[in-house]
Amino acid sequence: MSTHATRPRLPRTTALTPGRGGQPRLLIDAPAGSAEIYLHGAHLTAWTPRGGRPVIFTSRRAIFDGAAPIRGGVPLCLPWFGAGVSGDRRPSHGWGRISPWQLSSVQSRPGGGVQALFTLERDGIAALYSVDVGEELGLSLSLRRTGGPGADEPVEAALHTYLAVGDVTAVEVAGLEGATYLDKVTGQAGQVQHGPLRITGQTDRVYASGAPVTLTDPALGRRVSVIGVGAANTVVWNPWSAGAAALTDLDDDEFASMLCVESAVVGDNAVRLAPGESLSLGTRITVASL
Repeated sequence: MSTHATRPRLPRTTALTPGRGGQPRLLIDAPAGSAEIYLHGAHLTAWTPRGGRPVIFTSRRAIFDGAAPIRGGVPLCLPWFGAGVSGDRRPSHGWGRISPWQLSSVQSRPGGGVQALFTLERDGIAALYSVDVGEELGLSLSLRRTGGPGADEPVEAALHTYLAVGDVTAVEVAGLEGATYLDKVTGQAGQVQHGPLRITGQTDRVYASGAPVTLTDPALGRRVSVIGVGAANTVVWNPWSAGAAALTDLDDDEFASMLCVESAVVGDNAVRLAPGESLSLGTRITVASL
């Protein structure tokens, strides 16, 4: 895939280089933080605030071939989630995470950070994705309907963030108390979250809540907050041992060192966009020591 002839001017804290599998990626090494973003899927695969530990998990068996989705990081699920509202959409989680995106601009930001903008237009949808790398990570996605044959299809989006954790069984997730959720493992809808969430087995829940979520990780001695912007839903996912064993691009033991906490607009909150209308979704991730 070409990185395009009109490559944007890059700050000296960034470089556009071949990464794993020879795939083009943007490397950011700024005073406030570092990151790695592949143009395949506009896929952020690493973020580390300056002086901290990596916050984003990417599988050591992730595939970097410019075709398959990358396991870990922050896959962009759009313009549908899973199999979509209709239950029959393919590919799973939409085409955003497996399409080549255009890097449109990279700028230094006040406070020692870097902002990168990516664009993609396909099937009557123009997508704009902003990644703000610094001591915090800011992700912002906008999907605008330009027309096309799918104008009647509801649009969904999720920032499928894989967080790196020391031991998922010791993690506590707060902020979802009292929220109802769909349990996709059991197929039961209308469940209610009582108290903080602990991960004790395969977990795949879509919460009807966009409230801030805080993950306390005693093994790494830190607290990670995921603050949705325009998010109607929060998705929490971990495949557990049996699920990990069934995934060829995830090592059997890696389920214990990751947890997906995703800002999303999915399911009943999917939006039908008339031409010119847009859906915006963002997330802000912060880290603090315990």
